[in-house]
Amino acid sequence: MATQSVADGAVILAGGPSSRMGEPKALVEIEGEAMLLRVVKAIQIAGIPEAIISFKNQQQATTVITALKQKPQKWQPVFGEEGLAVRFVFDGDSNQNQNSAVRGMSVTVKVALQLGWKSIQIVPCDVPFVDSRLFSLLYSNLSKRKNCAVAMSESGIEPLLFCAKTEALNDSLDDMGVAAHQVISKMASVEVGPPAWKEAGITTRCFTNVNSKEDLKFLN
Repeated sequence: MATQSVADGAVILAGGPSSRMGEPKALVEIEGEAMLLRVVKAIQIAGIPEAIISFKNQQQATTVITALKQKPQKWQPVFGEEGLAVRFVFDGDSNQNQNSAVRGMSVTVKVALQLGWKSIQIVPCDVPFVDSRLFSLLYSNLSKRKNCAVAMSESGIEPLLFCAKTEALNDSLDDMGVAAHQVISKMASVEVGPPAWKEAGITTRCFTNVNSKEDLKFLN
């Protein structure tokens, strides 16, 4: 039996308001591909079998998915039995007037537990150059003593790019008023920094975060 090398499933955080971008970040095209699909592609290449895309609500999900279907894509993800199994999950009614990645995670992690995921990879939709090798690197740093492995770029901790034991993450999501880095601090975490990811062949571009039109100017 092959040794598991990646998390049981991934959660893509796509429920942000995209206020600085002025349009859904998930749909912004980088090198001809929507950012959301670029992240889905990296997850599938890594070999993670299941994914949950976390949206704010049904309306947001419909807007994004409808737009994706209407645009020709360089790469089409393979969903279903022969590819990545994808589910859509929405924030609870009580979270509709508030925006935070922690609120988005809280619902999806409970679904992950119901699906039997022992480990979970968290990734935002706005890291269009995320390297599929990072997911296996983070997973490999989980251990009996370490419940979470979080990426650390040259700029510091990347609090929305981590792999964790699902139960430990769920237990840490007991306060919706805290930031993502505070959730990570509640777990026994290890930081996976430049020496480790550079040795794996991963470059700093992996951690490029695209939040605004201004950010797009610096991608070339």
